[in-house]
Amino acid sequence: MKLDDGVADDAVVAAVERAGFKAMVGSGHGAYLPHPEYPAGADVQWLSRDGSAVGPLPKLRAAAKYTVFDVYADWCGPCRVVDERLRDIVGKRTDVAVRKLNVVDFESPLGKELGPRLEALPYLVVFTPSGKRIDIAGADMEKLDKALAAK
Repeated sequence: MKLDDGVADDAVVAAVERAGFKAMVGSGHGAYLPHPEYPAGADVQWLSRDGSAVGPLPKLRAAAKYTVFDVYADWCGPCRVVDERLRDIVGKRTDVAVRKLNVVDFESPLGKELGPRLEALPYLVVFTPSGKRIDIAGADMEKLDKALAAK
């Protein structure tokens, strides 16, 4: 396996270990900090913490609200950035609901259920109050802001 820039995994592992740390190839091998708490009273639910399938997302959206399905993995750094942004949003807006989905890895039952739309993490699915679906791959805060203003 190689990184996008062509650097082999063993070269990365060697560099990390020279710096005095332990390195392992592949996701899910580390210890991760717990996610910070969402504001009290925010409409946030964890639908899957272990990569288990949840069923069709449209059936799980919050009525009359923007519903953000946050598909993340604990090992995903950009996912933590999106999580921080979502905590800020629901702390200020009562018309936004967040549904957390820990995919764990792309081969989990949830990953398979989401199918080919799940190309990258973070992956957000935003439903407007009227039911329009907007998919966002990556930590694109501008697209998230636009989705949370769409009709």
